[in-house]
Amino acid sequence: MKRIAVILSLIFLLSSTSYSESPIREELDSIVGKCLPKGTDAAIMVYDLTDGRPVYSLRENVMCRPASVQKVITSIVALSDLGADFQFETRLEMCGRLCPDGTLDGDIYLVGGLDPALTSAELKRMVTDLKTAGVRKIAGTLYADVSIMDSIPWGPGWSWDDAPFSYQPFISALMVDEGCMRVQVVPTKKGNRAEVLLFPKNSFINVINTSVTDDKSAGLLSMDYDWLHAGNTVKISGNVTKATSESFSVRHSHDFAFSLFREYLDDAGISFCDFGYGKCPVVTSNVSRVSHSLKDVMRQTLKESDNLYAECMFLRTCNFKTGRQACFSEAAKYTQSFVDRKFGFGAQELNIVDGSGLSMYDFMTPAFLVDMLSLIYKEKDLFNIIYDSLPISGIDGTLKTRMSDKSTIGRIHAKTGSVTGASTLAGYVQNRSGHVLAFAIMNSGVKASPSRNFQDTFCKALSQF
Repeated sequence: MKRIAVILSLIFLLSSTSYSESPIREELDSIVGKCLPKGTDAAIMVYDLTDGRPVYSLRENVMCRPASVQKVITSIVALSDLGADFQFETRLEMCGRLCPDGTLDGDIYLVGGLDPALTSAELKRMVTDLKTAGVRKIAGTLYADVSIMDSIPWGPGWSWDDAPFSYQPFISALMVDEGCMRVQVVPTKKGNRAEVLLFPKNSFINVINTSVTDDKSAGLLSMDYDWLHAGNTVKISGNVTKATSESFSVRHSHDFAFSLFREYLDDAGISFCDFGYGKCPVVTSNVSRVSHSLKDVMRQTLKESDNLYAECMFLRTCNFKTGRQACFSEAAKYTQSFVDRKFGFGAQELNIVDGSGLSMYDFMTPAFLVDMLSLIYKEKDLFNIIYDSLPISGIDGTLKTRMSDKSTIGRIHAKTGSVTGASTLAGYVQNRSGHVLAFAIMNSGVKASPSRNFQDTFCKALSQF
Protein backbone atom coordinates (compact mmCIF):
# COMPACT_ATOMS: atom_id res chain seq x y z
CA MET A 1 0.00 0.00 0.00
CA LYS A 2 2.83 2.37 0.93
CA ARG A 3 4.64 1.46 -2.29
CA ILE A 4 1.56 2.42 -4.35
CA ALA A 5 1.30 5.73 -2.48
CA VAL A 6 4.99 6.46 -3.16
CA ILE A 7 4.55 5.64 -6.86
CA LEU A 8 1.45 7.86 -7.11
CA SER A 9 3.31 10.68 -5.35
CA LEU A 10 6.23 10.29 -7.75
CA ILE A 11 3.87 10.34 -10.76
CA PHE A 12 2.24 13.50 -9.41
CA LEU A 13 5.59 15.21 -8.90
CA LEU A 14 6.73 14.30 -12.39
CA SER A 15 3.44 15.48 -13.95
CA SER A 16 3.59 18.77 -12.05
CA THR A 17 7.14 19.60 -13.00
CA SER A 18 7.38 23.32 -13.61
CA TYR A 19 7.21 24.45 -17.22
CA SER A 20 10.22 26.58 -16.38
CA GLU A 21 12.23 23.34 -16.38
CA SER A 22 10.79 22.05 -19.66
CA PRO A 23 12.00 22.37 -23.28
CA ILE A 24 9.09 24.70 -24.13
CA ARG A 25 10.53 27.36 -21.83
CA GLU A 26 13.88 27.15 -23.60
CA GLU A 27 12.24 27.26 -27.00
CA LEU A 28 10.14 30.31 -26.13
CA ASP A 29 13.14 32.06 -24.61
CA SER A 30 14.99 31.38 -27.84
CA ILE A 31 12.16 32.88 -29.91
CA VAL A 32 12.15 35.99 -27.75
CA GLY A 33 15.92 36.30 -28.14
CA LYS A 34 15.97 35.75 -31.90
CA CYS A 35 12.65 37.09 -33.20
CA LEU A 36 11.75 40.03 -30.96
CA PRO A 37 12.47 43.16 -33.04
CA LYS A 38 15.57 44.93 -31.78
CA GLY A 39 14.99 48.00 -29.65
CA THR A 40 11.51 46.85 -28.65
CA ASP A 41 9.96 45.32 -25.54
CA ALA A 42 7.63 42.40 -24.93
CA ALA A 43 5.50 41.38 -21.97
CA ILE A 44 4.08 37.85 -22.15
CA MET A 45 1.97 35.43 -20.14
CA VAL A 46 0.89 31.88 -21.09
CA TYR A 47 -1.26 29.59 -18.93
CA ASP A 48 -2.31 25.96 -19.50
CA LEU A 49 -6.07 25.92 -18.84
CA THR A 50 -6.27 22.15 -19.19
CA ASP A 51 -3.61 21.45 -16.53
CA GLY A 52 -4.23 24.62 -14.54
CA ARG A 53 -0.66 25.88 -14.37
CA PRO A 54 1.55 28.59 -15.91
CA VAL A 55 3.55 27.81 -19.03
CA TYR A 56 5.63 30.92 -19.62
CA SER A 57 5.95 34.46 -18.32
CA LEU A 58 8.08 37.45 -19.21
CA ARG A 59 7.49 40.83 -17.52
CA GLU A 60 3.89 39.69 -17.13
CA ASN A 61 3.01 42.37 -14.56
CA VAL A 62 4.17 45.30 -16.69
CA MET A 63 1.39 47.68 -17.75
CA CYS A 64 1.17 47.93 -21.57
CA ARG A 65 -1.11 49.50 -24.13
CA PRO A 66 -3.63 46.82 -25.11
CA ALA A 67 -4.67 48.42 -28.42
CA SER A 68 -7.65 46.46 -29.81
CA VAL A 69 -7.18 43.61 -27.34
CA GLN A 70 -9.14 46.00 -25.11
CA LYS A 71 -12.19 44.81 -27.07
CA VAL A 72 -11.94 41.41 -25.38
CA ILE A 73 -12.50 43.02 -21.97
CA THR A 74 -15.35 45.16 -23.32
CA SER A 75 -16.98 42.05 -24.78
CA ILE A 76 -16.57 40.00 -21.61
CA VAL A 77 -18.16 42.73 -19.48
CA ALA A 78 -21.06 43.32 -21.90
CA LEU A 79 -21.74 39.61 -22.36
CA SER A 80 -21.53 38.90 -18.61
CA ASP A 81 -23.71 41.86 -17.70
CA LEU A 82 -26.31 42.03 -20.50
CA GLY A 83 -26.38 38.57 -22.05
CA ALA A 84 -26.01 37.48 -25.68
CA ASP A 85 -29.65 38.25 -26.56
CA PHE A 86 -29.62 41.90 -25.45
CA GLN A 87 -30.86 44.13 -28.28
CA PHE A 88 -29.48 47.45 -29.54
CA GLU A 89 -32.64 49.18 -30.74
CA THR A 90 -33.65 52.13 -32.90
CA ARG A 91 -37.34 52.96 -32.57
CA LEU A 92 -39.95 55.08 -34.34
CA GLU A 93 -42.64 56.24 -31.93
CA MET A 94 -45.93 58.06 -32.56
CA CYS A 95 -47.58 60.41 -30.11
CA GLY A 96 -51.04 61.82 -30.95
CA ARG A 97 -54.16 60.99 -32.94
CA LEU A 98 -54.13 59.73 -36.53
CA CYS A 99 -56.93 61.26 -38.58
CA PRO A 100 -58.78 59.37 -41.36
CA ASP A 101 -57.03 61.47 -44.03
CA GLY A 102 -53.59 60.29 -42.84
CA THR A 103 -52.75 63.44 -40.84
CA LEU A 104 -51.11 62.76 -37.51
CA ASP A 105 -52.32 65.32 -35.01
CA GLY A 106 -49.19 64.88 -32.93
CA ASP A 107 -45.48 64.15 -33.09
CA ILE A 108 -43.12 61.47 -34.38
CA TYR A 109 -39.95 60.46 -32.51
CA LEU A 110 -36.95 58.71 -34.06
CA VAL A 111 -35.25 57.28 -30.97
CA GLY A 112 -31.56 56.41 -31.17
CA GLY A 113 -30.29 53.50 -29.08
CA LEU A 114 -26.54 53.49 -29.72
CA ASP A 115 -27.00 50.78 -32.35
CA PRO A 116 -23.76 50.54 -34.36
CA ALA A 117 -25.30 48.21 -36.95
CA LEU A 118 -28.18 50.45 -38.13
CA THR A 119 -28.04 50.89 -41.91
CA SER A 120 -29.52 53.50 -44.23
CA ALA A 121 -31.60 50.72 -45.79
CA GLU A 122 -33.10 49.92 -42.38
CA LEU A 123 -33.75 53.61 -41.78
CA LYS A 124 -35.62 53.75 -45.08
CA ARG A 125 -37.62 50.68 -44.06
CA MET A 126 -38.75 52.51 -40.92
CA VAL A 127 -40.20 55.22 -43.15
CA THR A 128 -42.01 52.51 -45.11
CA ASP A 129 -43.48 51.20 -41.83
CA LEU A 130 -44.69 54.71 -41.02
CA LYS A 131 -46.42 54.95 -44.37
CA THR A 132 -47.93 51.49 -43.93
CA ALA A 133 -49.33 52.69 -40.61
CA GLY A 134 -51.30 55.26 -42.60
CA VAL A 135 -49.35 58.44 -41.82
CA ARG A 136 -49.21 60.91 -44.71
CA LYS A 137 -48.66 64.18 -42.84
CA ILE A 138 -47.16 65.03 -39.46
CA ALA A 139 -49.04 68.07 -38.16
CA GLY A 140 -46.85 68.31 -35.09
CA THR A 141 -43.05 67.99 -34.93
CA LEU A 142 -40.68 65.34 -36.18
CA TYR A 143 -38.16 64.72 -33.40
CA ALA A 144 -34.89 62.83 -33.12
CA ASP A 145 -34.23 61.60 -29.61
CA VAL A 146 -30.50 61.22 -28.98
CA SER A 147 -30.70 61.69 -25.21
CA ILE A 148 -29.36 58.24 -24.38
CA MET A 149 -25.81 59.62 -24.84
CA ASP A 150 -24.05 62.90 -24.10
CA SER A 151 -22.70 65.13 -26.87
CA ILE A 152 -19.00 64.12 -26.71
CA PRO A 153 -18.32 61.96 -29.81
CA TRP A 154 -14.76 60.85 -29.00
CA GLY A 155 -13.13 58.88 -26.22
CA PRO A 156 -10.44 60.36 -23.94
CA GLY A 157 -6.94 60.02 -25.34
CA TRP A 158 -8.00 59.49 -28.96
CA SER A 159 -5.72 60.99 -31.59
CA TRP A 160 -7.38 64.12 -32.99
CA ASP A 161 -5.89 63.67 -36.47
CA ASP A 162 -7.49 60.22 -36.84
CA ALA A 163 -10.91 61.87 -36.83
CA PRO A 164 -11.74 61.77 -40.56
CA PHE A 165 -10.87 58.09 -40.92
CA SER A 166 -13.61 55.49 -40.86
CA TYR A 167 -11.98 53.51 -38.02
CA GLN A 168 -12.47 56.43 -35.59
CA PRO A 169 -16.13 57.47 -35.93
CA PHE A 170 -17.89 60.44 -34.36
CA ILE A 171 -20.07 58.43 -31.96
CA SER A 172 -23.65 59.43 -31.20
CA ALA A 173 -26.90 57.79 -30.12
CA LEU A 174 -28.19 57.79 -33.70
CA MET A 175 -25.91 56.68 -36.54
CA VAL A 176 -26.36 54.98 -39.90
CA ASP A 177 -23.84 52.99 -41.92
CA GLU A 178 -21.42 53.10 -38.99
CA GLY A 179 -21.42 56.89 -39.01
CA CYS A 180 -19.59 56.88 -42.34
CA MET A 181 -20.14 57.93 -45.92
CA ARG A 182 -18.36 56.59 -48.97
CA VAL A 183 -17.32 58.96 -51.72
CA GLN A 184 -16.76 57.51 -55.20
CA VAL A 185 -15.23 59.43 -58.09
CA VAL A 186 -15.92 58.01 -61.56
CA PRO A 187 -14.24 59.16 -64.82
CA THR A 188 -16.45 60.42 -67.63
CA LYS A 189 -15.40 61.73 -71.05
CA LYS A 190 -11.75 62.81 -71.41
CA GLY A 191 -11.32 66.44 -70.35
CA ASN A 192 -14.76 66.58 -68.65
CA ARG A 193 -15.62 66.84 -64.98
CA ALA A 194 -15.57 63.45 -63.23
CA GLU A 195 -18.77 62.18 -61.60
CA VAL A 196 -19.01 62.12 -57.80
CA LEU A 197 -21.32 59.64 -56.05
CA LEU A 198 -22.18 59.55 -52.35
CA PHE A 199 -23.14 56.38 -50.48
CA PRO A 200 -25.67 56.65 -49.01
CA LYS A 201 -27.04 59.22 -51.43
CA ASN A 202 -27.79 62.39 -49.45
CA SER A 203 -27.96 66.17 -49.51
CA PHE A 204 -26.31 66.59 -46.08
CA ILE A 205 -22.82 66.50 -47.57
CA ASN A 206 -21.87 69.41 -49.82
CA VAL A 207 -19.64 68.43 -52.76
CA ILE A 208 -17.21 70.80 -54.48
CA ASN A 209 -15.95 68.98 -57.55
CA THR A 210 -13.18 70.43 -59.74
CA SER A 211 -11.75 67.10 -60.86
CA VAL A 212 -11.00 66.38 -64.51
CA THR A 213 -11.18 63.07 -66.39
CA ASP A 214 -7.90 61.80 -67.88
CA ASP A 215 -5.93 65.06 -67.73
CA LYS A 216 -2.46 64.78 -66.16
CA SER A 217 -2.13 68.55 -65.93
CA ALA A 218 -4.90 68.52 -63.28
CA GLY A 219 -2.49 66.91 -60.81
CA LEU A 220 -3.02 64.01 -58.46
CA LEU A 221 -6.54 63.07 -57.40
CA SER A 222 -7.48 64.49 -53.99
CA MET A 223 -10.57 63.85 -51.86
CA ASP A 224 -10.64 66.17 -48.86
CA TYR A 225 -13.33 66.15 -46.15
CA ASP A 226 -13.50 69.43 -44.20
CA TRP A 227 -13.92 67.80 -40.78
CA LEU A 228 -11.43 70.03 -38.95
CA HIS A 229 -13.63 73.13 -39.19
CA ALA A 230 -16.81 71.18 -38.33
CA GLY A 231 -17.90 71.42 -41.94
CA ASN A 232 -19.59 68.77 -44.05
CA THR A 233 -18.00 69.58 -47.39
CA VAL A 234 -16.05 67.20 -49.58
CA LYS A 235 -13.64 68.75 -52.08
CA ILE A 236 -12.68 66.66 -55.10
CA SER A 237 -9.83 67.80 -57.35
CA GLY A 238 -7.18 66.42 -59.67
CA ASN A 239 -6.94 63.86 -62.44
CA VAL A 240 -9.39 60.93 -62.52
CA THR A 241 -8.47 57.90 -64.62
CA LYS A 242 -10.40 55.15 -62.83
CA ALA A 243 -13.22 54.75 -60.31
CA THR A 244 -11.83 55.57 -56.86
CA SER A 245 -13.53 55.41 -53.46
CA GLU A 246 -12.76 56.66 -49.99
CA SER A 247 -14.74 56.44 -46.75
CA PHE A 248 -14.96 59.21 -44.15
CA SER A 249 -16.41 59.43 -40.66
CA VAL A 250 -19.18 62.04 -40.75
CA ARG A 251 -18.93 64.77 -38.18
CA HIS A 252 -22.28 65.29 -36.40
CA SER A 253 -23.29 61.70 -37.22
CA HIS A 254 -26.72 62.16 -35.58
CA ASP A 255 -27.45 65.17 -37.80
CA PHE A 256 -26.45 63.06 -40.79
CA ALA A 257 -28.80 60.21 -39.83
CA PHE A 258 -31.68 62.58 -39.04
CA SER A 259 -31.19 64.41 -42.35
CA LEU A 260 -31.32 61.09 -44.21
CA PHE A 261 -34.53 60.17 -42.40
CA ARG A 262 -36.18 63.43 -43.47
CA GLU A 263 -35.08 62.84 -47.07
CA TYR A 264 -36.64 59.38 -46.97
CA LEU A 265 -39.86 60.90 -45.65
CA ASP A 266 -39.91 63.33 -48.59
CA ASP A 267 -39.30 60.46 -51.01
CA ALA A 268 -42.22 58.54 -49.47
CA GLY A 269 -44.56 61.54 -49.76
CA ILE A 270 -44.85 62.06 -45.99
CA SER A 271 -44.81 65.74 -45.07
CA PHE A 272 -43.98 67.34 -41.73
CA CYS A 273 -44.37 70.87 -40.42
CA ASP A 274 -41.31 71.14 -38.20
CA PHE A 275 -38.38 69.09 -36.94
CA GLY A 276 -35.87 69.17 -34.11
CA TYR A 277 -34.39 67.25 -31.21
CA GLY A 278 -36.42 66.20 -28.19
CA LYS A 279 -36.89 63.45 -25.62
CA CYS A 280 -39.55 60.87 -26.42
CA PRO A 281 -42.46 60.74 -23.92
CA VAL A 282 -42.97 57.56 -21.92
CA VAL A 283 -46.44 56.88 -23.37
CA THR A 284 -46.29 56.49 -27.16
CA SER A 285 -47.31 54.04 -29.86
CA ASN A 286 -44.50 52.12 -31.55
CA VAL A 287 -44.53 52.30 -35.34
CA SER A 288 -41.27 50.60 -36.22
CA ARG A 289 -38.29 49.01 -34.55
CA VAL A 290 -34.87 47.89 -35.81
CA SER A 291 -32.64 45.86 -33.52
CA HIS A 292 -29.39 43.92 -33.48
CA SER A 293 -28.32 41.46 -30.80
CA LEU A 294 -25.32 41.91 -28.55
CA LYS A 295 -24.01 38.56 -29.80
CA ASP A 296 -23.92 39.91 -33.38
CA VAL A 297 -22.46 43.25 -32.30
CA MET A 298 -19.78 41.47 -30.26
CA ARG A 299 -18.90 39.17 -33.15
CA GLN A 300 -18.27 42.16 -35.43
CA THR A 301 -16.30 43.82 -32.64
CA LEU A 302 -13.94 40.89 -32.21
CA LYS A 303 -13.75 39.32 -35.67
CA GLU A 304 -13.25 42.58 -37.56
CA SER A 305 -11.87 44.72 -34.72
CA ASP A 306 -14.63 47.29 -35.24
CA ASN A 307 -14.05 50.30 -32.98
CA LEU A 308 -17.57 51.71 -33.28
CA TYR A 309 -19.19 48.42 -32.30
CA ALA A 310 -16.89 48.14 -29.28
CA GLU A 311 -17.63 51.66 -28.08
CA CYS A 312 -21.40 51.17 -28.43
CA MET A 313 -21.16 48.04 -26.25
CA PHE A 314 -18.99 49.93 -23.76
CA LEU A 315 -21.37 52.90 -23.52
CA ARG A 316 -24.67 51.02 -23.72
CA THR A 317 -23.74 48.51 -21.01
CA CYS A 318 -23.17 51.28 -18.49
CA ASN A 319 -26.25 53.23 -19.63
CA PHE A 320 -28.56 50.21 -19.41
CA LYS A 321 -27.32 48.97 -16.02
CA THR A 322 -27.15 52.38 -14.29
CA GLY A 323 -29.96 54.25 -16.06
CA ARG A 324 -27.66 57.23 -16.49
CA GLN A 325 -26.87 59.00 -19.75
CA ALA A 326 -24.10 57.22 -21.63
CA CYS A 327 -20.71 58.93 -21.56
CA PHE A 328 -17.12 57.74 -21.64
CA SER A 329 -16.20 58.74 -18.09
CA GLU A 330 -19.18 56.91 -16.57
CA ALA A 331 -18.66 53.85 -18.77
CA ALA A 332 -14.98 53.68 -17.78
CA LYS A 333 -15.83 53.80 -14.06
CA TYR A 334 -18.55 51.21 -14.50
CA THR A 335 -16.33 48.80 -16.46
CA GLN A 336 -13.48 49.11 -13.98
CA SER A 337 -15.81 48.55 -11.02
CA PHE A 338 -17.50 45.58 -12.74
CA VAL A 339 -14.16 43.90 -13.38
CA ASP A 340 -13.27 44.50 -9.72
CA ARG A 341 -16.63 43.26 -8.34
CA LYS A 342 -17.03 40.17 -10.50
CA PHE A 343 -13.42 39.12 -11.03
CA GLY A 344 -11.51 40.85 -8.23
CA PHE A 345 -9.05 42.92 -10.27
CA GLY A 346 -7.87 46.26 -8.88
CA ALA A 347 -6.69 49.44 -10.56
CA GLN A 348 -3.04 48.40 -10.28
CA GLU A 349 -3.59 45.82 -13.05
CA LEU A 350 -5.50 47.91 -15.58
CA ASN A 351 -6.61 51.38 -16.59
CA ILE A 352 -9.68 51.53 -18.82
CA VAL A 353 -10.99 54.71 -20.45
CA ASP A 354 -12.72 53.42 -23.60
CA GLY A 355 -14.07 50.24 -25.12
CA SER A 356 -11.96 49.83 -28.25
CA GLY A 357 -8.37 50.47 -27.17
CA LEU A 358 -7.99 53.57 -29.36
CA SER A 359 -7.03 55.65 -26.34
CA MET A 360 -3.41 56.21 -25.38
CA TYR A 361 -4.60 56.08 -21.75
CA ASP A 362 -5.63 52.41 -21.81
CA PHE A 363 -3.19 50.12 -19.98
CA MET A 364 -3.24 46.58 -18.65
CA THR A 365 -0.88 43.72 -17.85
CA PRO A 366 -0.55 40.40 -19.68
CA ALA A 367 -1.21 38.68 -16.35
CA PHE A 368 -4.56 40.45 -16.07
CA LEU A 369 -5.56 39.52 -19.62
CA VAL A 370 -4.69 35.86 -19.09
CA ASP A 371 -6.51 35.81 -15.76
CA MET A 372 -9.63 37.19 -17.46
CA LEU A 373 -9.38 34.66 -20.28
CA SER A 374 -8.95 31.91 -17.69
CA LEU A 375 -11.96 32.98 -15.64
CA ILE A 376 -14.21 33.13 -18.70
CA TYR A 377 -12.96 29.69 -19.74
CA LYS A 378 -14.59 28.31 -16.57
CA GLU A 379 -17.97 29.83 -17.53
CA LYS A 380 -18.65 27.54 -20.47
CA ASP A 381 -21.77 29.29 -21.83
CA LEU A 382 -19.95 32.63 -22.00
CA PHE A 383 -16.69 31.07 -23.12
CA ASN A 384 -18.24 29.32 -26.13
CA ILE A 385 -19.66 32.63 -27.41
CA ILE A 386 -16.41 34.52 -26.86
CA TYR A 387 -14.31 31.72 -28.35
CA ASP A 388 -16.43 31.49 -31.51
CA SER A 389 -16.39 35.28 -31.91
CA LEU A 390 -12.60 35.64 -31.82
CA PRO A 391 -10.65 35.68 -35.09
CA ILE A 392 -9.41 32.22 -36.05
CA SER A 393 -5.90 31.72 -37.43
CA GLY A 394 -5.85 31.27 -41.19
CA ILE A 395 -9.66 31.23 -41.38
CA ASP A 396 -11.42 34.51 -40.61
CA GLY A 397 -11.40 37.98 -39.11
CA THR A 398 -8.16 39.82 -38.53
CA LEU A 399 -6.27 36.49 -38.39
CA LYS A 400 -7.48 35.31 -41.78
CA THR A 401 -4.08 35.73 -43.41
CA ARG A 402 -1.96 34.97 -40.33
CA MET A 403 -0.72 31.56 -39.10
CA SER A 404 -2.42 29.84 -42.03
CA ASP A 405 -0.03 26.89 -42.51
CA LYS A 406 -1.12 23.34 -41.67
CA SER A 407 0.46 23.36 -38.22
CA THR A 408 -1.43 26.43 -36.97
CA ILE A 409 -4.58 26.92 -39.09
CA GLY A 410 -7.64 26.89 -36.87
CA ARG A 411 -5.62 26.34 -33.68
CA ILE A 412 -5.47 29.96 -32.49
CA HIS A 413 -8.57 31.96 -31.52
CA ALA A 414 -7.25 35.39 -30.58
CA LYS A 415 -7.77 39.14 -30.72
CA THR A 416 -5.25 41.28 -32.56
CA GLY A 417 -4.34 44.82 -31.60
CA SER A 418 -2.32 47.50 -33.32
CA VAL A 419 -1.74 51.20 -32.68
CA THR A 420 1.35 53.28 -33.36
CA GLY A 421 4.08 51.93 -31.11
CA ALA A 422 2.15 48.94 -29.75
CA SER A 423 1.09 45.55 -31.09
CA THR A 424 -0.80 42.90 -29.15
CA LEU A 425 -2.28 39.42 -29.49
CA ALA A 426 -4.29 37.61 -26.82
CA GLY A 427 -6.59 34.62 -26.75
CA TYR A 428 -6.43 30.85 -26.83
CA VAL A 429 -4.20 28.21 -28.44
CA GLN A 430 -5.06 24.53 -28.75
CA ASN A 431 -1.81 22.58 -28.87
CA ARG A 432 -1.04 19.18 -30.39
CA SER A 433 -1.89 17.42 -27.13
CA GLY A 434 -5.36 18.97 -27.09
CA HIS A 435 -4.54 21.30 -24.21
CA VAL A 436 -6.05 24.80 -24.32
CA LEU A 437 -3.64 27.59 -23.44
CA ALA A 438 -4.59 31.18 -22.62
CA PHE A 439 -1.97 33.71 -23.68
CA ALA A 440 -1.26 37.41 -24.00
CA ILE A 441 1.63 38.91 -25.99
CA MET A 442 2.07 42.68 -25.66
CA ASN A 443 4.78 44.36 -27.73
CA SER A 444 5.72 48.00 -27.29
CA GLY A 445 7.98 50.36 -29.21
CA VAL A 446 7.23 48.42 -32.36
CA LYS A 447 6.05 48.61 -35.92
CA ALA A 448 3.19 46.32 -36.88
CA SER A 449 4.76 43.85 -39.33
CA PRO A 450 7.87 42.73 -37.36
CA SER A 451 5.89 42.36 -34.14
CA ARG A 452 3.22 40.26 -35.87
CA ASN A 453 5.92 37.96 -37.21
CA PHE A 454 7.23 37.56 -33.66
CA GLN A 455 3.75 36.84 -32.28
CA ASP A 456 3.00 34.31 -35.02
CA THR A 457 6.29 32.47 -34.43
CA PHE A 458 5.61 32.40 -30.69
CA CYS A 459 2.06 31.06 -31.16
CA LYS A 460 3.26 28.43 -33.61
CA ALA A 461 5.63 27.13 -30.96
CA LEU A 462 2.79 26.98 -28.44
CA SER A 463 0.53 25.12 -30.87
CA GLN A 464 3.23 22.52 -31.60
CA PHE A 465 4.18 21.94 -27.96
